Formats: sequence, structure tokens, C-alpha cells
Amino acid sequence: MDKLDVLNRDTFVEQLVRLMNNLSDNESSTCFAINGTWGCGKSFLLDIFEERLGEIQSENTSKDKYFVVRYNSWKYDYYEEPLVAIVSTMISIVEEKTKLFPSSQRRQEILGILKSAGVVLLSMANEAVKNKSGVDFQKCVNIVLTGKQNGTADYEDKQEYDIYFQFNKMLKALNRLLQEIAQEYTVVFLVDELDRCIPEYAIKVLERLHHLTEESTNLITIIAIDKPQLVCGIKKIFGINNPEKYLQKFINFEIKLDYGTVSERVYEKYAEFTELFDENIFQFEDSVEECLQAIFKDIDIRTQEQLVKKAMLAHKLLYTEKKDYSFMCMELILVVMTYVHNYKASNFEDTPIDVVSFGGMFRVCGKESFEVGFSKFLEEQFKKINFEEATILPEHIKELRFPEKPSLYGAILLSWYQMHKNRPMGRICYEEDGAYKTVANNYIELKKYVETLSLIV
Repeated sequence: MDKLDVLNRDTFVEQLVRLMNNLSDNESSTCFAINGTWGCGKSFLLDIFEERLGEIQSENTSKDKYFVVRYNSWKYDYYEEPLVAIVSTMISIVEEKTKLFPSSQRRQEILGILKSAGVVLLSMANEAVKNKSGVDFQKCVNIVLTGKQNGTADYEDKQEYDIYFQFNKMLKALNRLLQEIAQEYTVVFLVDELDRCIPEYAIKVLERLHHLTEESTNLITIIAIDKPQLVCGIKKIFGINNPEKYLQKFINFEIKLDYGTVSERVYEKYAEFTELFDENIFQFEDSVEECLQAIFKDIDIRTQEQLVKKAMLAHKLLYTEKKDYSFMCMELILVVMTYVHNYKASNFEDTPIDVVSFGGMFRVCGKESFEVGFSKFLEEQFKKINFEEATILPEHIKELRFPEKPSLYGAILLSWYQMHKNRPMGRICYEEDGAYKTVANNYIELKKYVETLSLIV
């Protein structure tokens, strides 16, 4: 799936950029979190935000305004020390973005400090390996490089070269370096995937960032988290009674990130799936994009992507010929109902539906969000269909007849109606040779589709 902004995050990003500009103009230092559930698009948001910061230039000097360090804590959690990845990232930035420090001498000075820090971190890694395996990695490296057996001679002075003594010196050196850089640029740390790390490592990341940035100005740290999950992990592992208060030591405030509002670009994003269908089979004026927006409302982006993949897999297993767009919408409706709301194929036989008022048509899955949100949306669309005057049948059953003009929601309604046997409140029908003839038998294939979905894990 292509990376497209289908959640209308532009407004959120612009607000974030304005906040950054205000903090930068005031040379403020702070650490705040972007708090959102797993799958709501935090990483994607940081991608867009990082791009926007890269576009912002000083009007007077055309220099970059920000020195951005993007750190994926989960990607590098195999390093026991988070600073390894942070320092490595900073080295890459300084080496690649030469215009940040036009002076070659200044750039080499910065690189010298960062690479010296890397040497200390390598020594720490050696200690970790030696403690776990008994192998002195550093000594082995020195033997290879010098051909000598006394590869650890550099460690004879226990005070000067004590690993933690050196580590503290290195931390202070990095802190001073960041303060110097912050005199030229606003330093921005973007920390992603923290909530996917084990709690011990997550805490270590927060501590390291705190030590790196304390007592600094013009330095901002933004951490993407799923706060409840992070809090739960901290409490479970460390036995802290008030983990939220503990987090306040590192995070000054948070900004809530919701699921977003699905944009019309959802159709473009899932083009690989939508291209399996033919818009000319059943033509209507209703917006397909609007229907897709309603189907995916309040469903996080990662779950959306997973559901579309499942829908596409089931479709390809069953069909080689192209179906109409109403069939596509029904497939997605059924996928959402099956995987998000635990809808069962047996409901087709057992659940009564009201085809007169349309109330309860899709209210069979027991999930309030779907009942109130999507079902209500469909009900409003159904009301816009200009049914012919109802006919009273025996036993006071009402009949509604579709108009000739085709409707996407009329086709959805017909398919849903046909899939259910138990419809005591009335019935709907259509002209045998009319527009709805092309979708009249879709329900047979849709029942097969639901059965196939139940087999896909």
C-alpha cells in the first residue's frame, strides 16, 4: 500500500509545526509526547512532520532552521545502550548534510566528539558481551589489529578508564555538544516506537534523552507513545504505584492523536484492491469514496490496511472476473463486520431485519460504534432513495420498489436484504429488466465471500 495521507493529518501537522516554530523562536527546551493507540499512524505522522521541518528555512540566511535527529527506539533495541543508535544517527546527519555546518573544520570537530563517544559506547558493548559470554570483544579486536596479546593494556589505569567513568564523561561531552549546536539550530529529537520496546529499554531511552538534553536551551524532544501500554509495562516490570507520575519526570506534556478522519484519498491508497472492480458494470452518481470513508471510520490505519489485504485475498481466491463497485463496498463492509465486530455467517439466517424503516439493517453485530456510526450513515443514505409508494401485502407486510435510477446504497441495501432470509417487516423489489438486475444475484457470491473470510486468519 502506498504511503498516502488518508487520515487528514494535514491540520494536525500544521498545528505541530506552528508549535515548533513558537518554541524555536523562544529558544525553549521541552519534551512532549504524541499519544495515540497502536496503529493510529504515529510513525507516518512523524514522517510528514520531519519532511515539513526540512522545508522550513531561515528567511534571512536560507540556512536550515532545525537539526533533526530521528530515532526509532524499537528498530535499534538490540543495542543494549540506546545512545549507540542516537550517536550513529547524529554522525550520519553531520556527514550527509554538509550545509548544516559549512565549515569543514567545524564539521570535523563535531564528528570527532561524536566518534569519540562511539568508542566509549563500543567499550560498553564489550563489557556487556564479556559479562554475558566471558569473551573480551575489545581484546579480540585489538589482537586482530595489532597482532599482540596485551590488547587490554589501555585499561590499566582503573580510574581513568573505568567504563562508567568514561561513560559519564561522554554524556557530559555530548550534552555540551548539543548545547553548542543549539546555538545555531533548534535541535529536535523525534523518538518513535518507544511503546514497542520492553519496559526496561524504554526507561533507559527516556533516561538517556533526559541526561542529554537537561539544562539545555533550544532543544525539543518529541516522543511518539501509546501511553496506556507504556504505563502498564512500567508498572508491571518495575512495580511503580504511580507510573504516570514517573513519566512526568521525562515528559512535560502530551498531545492526543486520534484515529483521524478518513479522506477521499482512501480510494487512491487502496488502488490495488479497487482496480479489481469495474465502475461501468453498475453506474451510479453516489460517491464511492464517501462510502469507503464511512466504512473505515474510527478504524486505525494499520487495521485498515490489514482488512483491505484480507478482502483482496478472499476476492482473488474466489473471483477472476471483475465485479461492480457495490460488490466492492459490500466486501469491505463484510470484512469490517467479520474482523472488527465479530459478525458471524450464521447471522444471515438468524437475524431479523427491518426493511421498512431500515432501522437495524446493519445493527446485528453488537458493537455500538458500528451500530451508531456506520449503520446510522447507511440508514440516512437509504432514506434518500426515492422508493415507489409502498404496497400493502397480505398479513400487513409492506413492499418497497426501487426506482429506475441506480443508487450505490440501493445496491448495497438490495444485496444485504437478499443475504437474509428472516425479514418479517416487509420486502423490497426491483424491475426485472431495470438497473438493479445486475446486482440482484450478488448475494449468492457474497455469502460465499463471508464463508471464505471465516477461514482466513
